[in-house]
Parts: sequence; structure tokens; C-alpha cells
Amino acid sequence: MLLGDVVPSWGRPTVTSVIVAVGVVALLAAVRPLVYEVDGVSMAPGLVPGDRVTSGPFPWLDRLHGPRRFERWVLATADGAAAIKRVVGLPGERVSIAAGELAIDGMTVLKGPRLLAAVGVPVAAGPSAAAWWSMAAGEILDDMACDAGKSVVLRPVRDVGFAAVVTVETPSGGNVRGRATVGRTAVTWQLTAGRHAIVAGRLDGHVVAVAWRLPAAAPALAGRSCLPPEPPSRWSAAVPWAEADSTTGQSPPLALTIEPAVGSTARIERVDRWRDVLFRPAADGVTEWHLATDTVFTLGDHPASSRDSRHWGPVPLTALRHRVASTACVGK
Repeated sequence: MLLGDVVPSWGRPTVTSVIVAVGVVALLAAVRPLVYEVDGVSMAPGLVPGDRVTSGPFPWLDRLHGPRRFERWVLATADGAAAIKRVVGLPGERVSIAAGELAIDGMTVLKGPRLLAAVGVPVAAGPSAAAWWSMAAGEILDDMACDAGKSVVLRPVRDVGFAAVVTVETPSGGNVRGRATVGRTAVTWQLTAGRHAIVAGRLDGHVVAVAWRLPAAAPALAGRSCLPPEPPSRWSAAVPWAEADSTTGQSPPLALTIEPAVGSTARIERVDRWRDVLFRPAADGVTEWHLATDTVFTLGDHPASSRDSRHWGPVPLTALRHRVASTACVGK
């Protein structure tokens, strides 16, 4: 045989090489995150039409791990369409909605700062001075910019608070005291030199408050969030609300005072108000649902414009497709 007639073994595909190639393609398909585009406002303000959500790697593994409370999931509705909702009730629980708040097995669920940052809605900022800010009790409605031009019945929201950014300079090393007041409850912190976020308000039957350090160049608000960037996971203060509301639907009075020590200076850069999501009962008046051991309860972050478990009923675990791992917003 002439040398020119020899075909190298690597030049001709073999059964083994084909199997390996198919395996590589399958593996890449299994690892690759899935992307979905948002086309409704049921998850506003965090997600609006045109945004994209992405599953994590190995998206098929999501079905092997049960959902956690308040995770966002892509699920299959009864007609086979895909929808993005937040899982609020887990298998075997009793879910109820009363006075705009969510309760599990009869206990109101207190949102942490990071969840509030995702579902809370920014409200117009109030006037502030260099070292103080206040807002009288009043009526805040559950309106949303994405509902402009729509016929929506608005309802008052009692759970309201503020998010402030404070800059402290302490050449002599002295601390500055910050005091947040919600209704008749006050929470204080000792603030060192630098920029600080201070968040306080009434939330889920509690007075809540927390403060944390901000980078020098951090924005006052994080994108569409109602809070500054990188809030902690827990409140530093969470005191049960013990005041009798004189008027239904009234938000509490709010105040922030900064008291510099001798040789120190401080100023309030900005104060923004926020309101909590107002959960609404089902259109037929149902306010309580008992979940089977193989179902979950889902809600949209914008209940006034969401179709979710209040309409469909509890969702089978088999309808959950993928856990939302990340988002890409079309605009801030």
C-alpha cells in the first residue's frame, strides 16, 4: 500500500468520538442557564417588561431541590404558559392575607432588609435639613408608575418608612449619634466617620431599623430598589408595633435626627421614603388557603396587577420549572 493511501485514524469519525461529541453537547446544554424575558408588570418594581431573568447553571437540578420562601421561580401555568412569581407559602402550610399583610400558620411574616429592597416601592422624598428630617403621619397609596393610565383601585398602605444616607466626619475621633423615630419608638446608633445608610419604618406589625456602612461612591438608591446598596440580611431592631392606629390606613410619623459630637460634623445627604408591598385578598374575597404536601402558594410583587395563587389556587411542585438566579434590567 502506498503511503499516500493511509488515512490517519483521527481524520475519520468513530463511534466513540461521536458519542463523546454528543455527550459534550448534552453537558453544555445541561449546564447552560436558561433565559426568560419579562412581558408583564406582576413582579414590578423589580421586574418590568423587557427585563430578562436567568436560571442558575444546571437548571434541571432546580426540580430536585425544594423552593425556599420568597424565592422567585419560573413556573408553568395551567395553560402551559411560563410565569414568574414569588413562592410565599410552602407545602403543608396555611397561608392567609389580612390587612395587607401575609401570615403563615397564623403568624405575620416579617420581611428582612434584603427582601424589602426587592419588593418595597420608592415613594417621593420629603424635605430635609443638614441634621434632621421628619414626615408627619398621612395616607400613602399602593400606586405604581407602571400602572399609569390604567384604571386601578388604590388602597392605603400603613407599612411605610425611610431610607437615608448620612455622611459623618470626625477629625477628633468622636462618634455621631443617629436617631430614627417611627411613631413613638426610637432607635439610635453611634456612627463613625464615613457614609452610612439608615433605614427605619413600620413593617409587618413591627418597627424595624438598621444602619450599615456605604462605600464612598455608592448611590443613594440601588437601581429600582427602595434601599441603598447591599443592605444586611437582618434588622438591628425589630420591635412589635404596639400603638393603636387612630385612623385606618394611616402611615406612622417618621423622623431622623443626627447629633454630632464635639469636633465632629455630619449631614443628611438624602432621604427617600418607601412603602411595603400591599398584599390583596382574592377577587372573590378568599383570604386563607391550606396547602397540600405537594403544593406551594405564589404571589406577584405587584398584587394589584398580578394573577397568581389567589386566582389559580396552590401550585403543584411539578409546575415549578426554574429558580430565578439573576436579572438583567432594561433600565434603572
